[in-house]
Amino acid sequence: MKHPYQTMSNNDTNLVASVNLATDSPIRDEAVSPNESYIVQAPAGSGKTALLVRRYLNLLTVVKQPEEILAITFTEKAAREMKSRVLKELTLKDGIAAQVHERSKQLHWDLELNPQRMKIQTIDSFAYGIVQRMPIECQLSLDYQSMEKSDDIYYEAAVEFFEQVHRQGINTEYATDILALFENNIDQAIETFASMLSHRQSWIKSVQSVLYAKKEGKSDEGIFAQLEATRNNYVGNVIETTRQFLPDSLIKRCKKLCRIVCKNLDKPFHNFERAEDWATLANVFLTNSSSLRKAVNVNQGVPPKSAEKQLWSELATEIERANLTDKFQRIQGIPDGTILPRHRDSFDSLCLGLPSLIQKLNVIFQRRECIDFSELSFAAQRALERDEMPTELALALDYRISHILIDEYQDTSDAQFAFFERIMTTWNPDSGNSFFAVGDPMQSIYRFRNANLSLFQRTFNQDILNLNVRPRKLNSNFRSIPSLVEFNNRVFERVFGTEENAEYGQVAFAESVPANTQLEEHANEESVNFVLTMDDPHGRREARQVALRIERLISTYGSEDKIALLVPTRTRLAEYFDALKDKGIQWKGVEILKLEVAPVVRDLYSLVEAFNEDRSRLAWLSVFRSPMCGLALPDLEKLAEFRTGSEMLQCTTLSNIGLKLLARVQIAVSQSKRESHLTLRSQVERLWFRLGGNQAYEDVDSMVNAERFFELLESTTEREIRLHDLWSRVQSEYVSESGENADLDIMTIHKAKGLEFDHVLLVDISNATRSTPRELVHWAEFENSLLVAVRDQEIEDPFYDFLRREEKARDANENKRLLYVAMTRAKKTLSIFGRFSNTEKKPRSGSLLALLQPFFDEATEIDIEPETMELNVERGNLLTRIDPSFDWVEPTSKYQIEESLTLGSSSEIEMPAPPNFRQELALGKLVHRELNWLSQTTQRNNVFSAKRIARWQQFLRAEGLRNEEIVGLVERTKEHLNNVLNHDMGQWIISPNQREASSETAYTAILDGELLEIVIDRTFIDDTDVRWIVDFKTATIHEDFSHEALRKESEQRHGKQLSRYASILQMCDQRTIKCGVYYTDIPLFVEVKLPQNHLK
Repeated sequence: MKHPYQTMSNNDTNLVASVNLATDSPIRDEAVSPNESYIVQAPAGSGKTALLVRRYLNLLTVVKQPEEILAITFTEKAAREMKSRVLKELTLKDGIAAQVHERSKQLHWDLELNPQRMKIQTIDSFAYGIVQRMPIECQLSLDYQSMEKSDDIYYEAAVEFFEQVHRQGINTEYATDILALFENNIDQAIETFASMLSHRQSWIKSVQSVLYAKKEGKSDEGIFAQLEATRNNYVGNVIETTRQFLPDSLIKRCKKLCRIVCKNLDKPFHNFERAEDWATLANVFLTNSSSLRKAVNVNQGVPPKSAEKQLWSELATEIERANLTDKFQRIQGIPDGTILPRHRDSFDSLCLGLPSLIQKLNVIFQRRECIDFSELSFAAQRALERDEMPTELALALDYRISHILIDEYQDTSDAQFAFFERIMTTWNPDSGNSFFAVGDPMQSIYRFRNANLSLFQRTFNQDILNLNVRPRKLNSNFRSIPSLVEFNNRVFERVFGTEENAEYGQVAFAESVPANTQLEEHANEESVNFVLTMDDPHGRREARQVALRIERLISTYGSEDKIALLVPTRTRLAEYFDALKDKGIQWKGVEILKLEVAPVVRDLYSLVEAFNEDRSRLAWLSVFRSPMCGLALPDLEKLAEFRTGSEMLQCTTLSNIGLKLLARVQIAVSQSKRESHLTLRSQVERLWFRLGGNQAYEDVDSMVNAERFFELLESTTEREIRLHDLWSRVQSEYVSESGENADLDIMTIHKAKGLEFDHVLLVDISNATRSTPRELVHWAEFENSLLVAVRDQEIEDPFYDFLRREEKARDANENKRLLYVAMTRAKKTLSIFGRFSNTEKKPRSGSLLALLQPFFDEATEIDIEPETMELNVERGNLLTRIDPSFDWVEPTSKYQIEESLTLGSSSEIEMPAPPNFRQELALGKLVHRELNWLSQTTQRNNVFSAKRIARWQQFLRAEGLRNEEIVGLVERTKEHLNNVLNHDMGQWIISPNQREASSETAYTAILDGELLEIVIDRTFIDDTDVRWIVDFKTATIHEDFSHEALRKESEQRHGKQLSRYASILQMCDQRTIKCGVYYTDIPLFVEVKLPQNHLK
């Protein structure tokens, strides 16, 4: 069998050739040397994964065991990609791969057979391995499961904390102080404390340090004196950093002006030795909104027509020309470090109360036998903090870690950094160990996950643990065509500038050099497309321009090129969805829509709530309104008069159809209530099937989303019913989207990080991006001391406000990096779309568009007449419901077999064994669904892709089949579809090029006085202008069948039905109509003769 990594693609070969010719190739060759430690700055498209792989392979040639190398990646996907790349390289038989093979042979590694020996993993995965190997040292049970989403647990812990305080009255004093911070709003307090638990890694160490100082006998006065000293040191550092960027001559004249201003305002002046002097100076030049003043007056201490007014004018001009406004913004309102008495009490109470909150959280973890990733990290750290750790860890893991490689180092958090330091605590430059980190400060966009950019800058400039880490920079870009690289260089040279400030999150721009000229020949239009839509407050005009651009890209480059629509957030996508739908453009979302927005999920939650709580009127009314029932509004108004679901089910005053629907619900609920021996999931799932929920939703993803909901229901109700937890879990999940025929991917910029696309469209950048939330306490470490400030809604802390402004500045700098990540994903073309609510080109402050303002002159403006109201009201959702006559029959041992399930050479039907019925029925549904899809696409290369087969499995699972049944049905489905695709007649029938073709189309008509609803599998018009009606059958045909017998049996069984279909279609189409049955099992097409009245 051919090894999956045996050959290299043309793209791989081109990339290797480009790397070898790159201007920075000597740096790359040096950095992969296994004998030294390096930190490498690698901008977007510079091939850092390839660099990591080369370094890893070189290390394999010097270690005794592959486990000695620990490679840490940021995501599981990156870990899989890196391991896959390593295995691919090892399939080669020359170069470094040959050396690794030789060493593997000598030391009996067998990496190809044992790839798990390569420790390429996320830090969470590594920490979990430590916990499994050292449970006693970690103080954690091996039975606990790690959870990705724990918001419901944090909320429960906060609720129990305040409930205990209220119920038992314990520690009333600190509880009173804490609630005072929220003006006694208990709901706000609970939400805040739950949020604090989610990022407790950032503050738990600080609280512990304060409590430890108290335990060691340090007085409160001593503790707060130290906290104030740290605040004053931080202020001094800010002032000194600002002073360094100001020319001495400027400072000298500013001092002269400030002395006069303070005298005029009757304020003391301390010769710039105190913070208040610098705050006064900033106030002279900046407005309250932090922009540079256009004029100054006596309110700022500068009289009109005075010498100081002239001096101010000269200084203001110089500050503007030298781009020093941001330096003055940082010292605006800078306070001293004094902590007010009330804030002392608040902080002291928090330090006393938060350990109890943590205790509540741990109790819940024990109760549920689970932990979150933070607790996992704490547990691993407990093992690593022991003095004997290096020896014990080596014994526990059966190896000693000698080399560390870290990907995306710019996204490392303080806790992770401490983790790495602890592993390397015994290393020294002569120990034979090595440290290697690669990353890009310009792509650090995870502050909300506690990423600390300054760690990269500190390691790059100052070393780590005296390991003599050598800093290196790459500059080659192998991803984008040269014109795109040059455009991004031009933009971000201005956006980033040349200054670097680790504390402020400010990075200096690093220019890239285009190194891949292979793509230039494919760029048959402008690589950059910048569009601004005017008078577009709701973004509809922008959305239409986006859809037009995508349509053009598909037309120009074909369907093989990958297109991505990138957005800063998921909150404003509706207009784009509508515009894409209008153009017939199909898209696939990557964690773009929350599971809670899926109609089937919302209806299922209402069903659970109604089934579990009879008094939940809203839940019952939601169920009655859902497609499972579909009561009309007049009937719902009558039901709303009742207080409970039981009373509603007994209502007798509804319309006739309403009574029929209500009776069906009543019977289904009654049956499910009698199944109390089942789990809640089983009860609700069976109730859902009884109500026809599995047939009531038209979109193809509903069954998959329903299955995900049932999984969440099962996991959150194993021990007790917690509907709040269930909904919290639902809110944290994303819908499953098929997207097999998608023309483009839609995702957030954060999700796109690390990816590349042929064409990128950056949209919805006109609104301000999210900022760091206002935390209850600002905790930070500064010079090995605690920097802290408490938020108080009654008495403001100037220092908290100052730190908050610092955070906003860091957010602004991260916005620049977010824009960089978005614009550097493109290989061939980049399209940027911005909009304005009126005709003035004034971008909103804090938006990504504002960063591009210097380049507005290069944009195309779209300025047309305002949209009509018709466009605003034409969209809407059509309410649907299941057929009122639907009657679910539970499968029993006595089956009514469909006549098409099994056909032989005689007219007798062989009864299959009862268990086969559900399988045959599911097979028929799945094959029909796939034939419908095949009839709409010309892309036949992914018919049996892993993703497609996974969706088959999901579909069959939703049909109630077991895993062992699904395996066989998947293979049978492949056989049926292969039969059709390899059969001339089958290809002709499902060809998407047929005229006026449709598949699985529903028709409603009155025939012979009877209202009929039918679904025709396939209909189209052939070259002779004859309309064909084809019925697909997945019946199993016995080997001894004869064509003539099958023809007669087809006419006997299906002739009447096909004749009815023809009569209905003839009402709207007067062409000659022919019908037939296509058996996918053989395959064979049998024409069924119709009565003469269907001939033209």
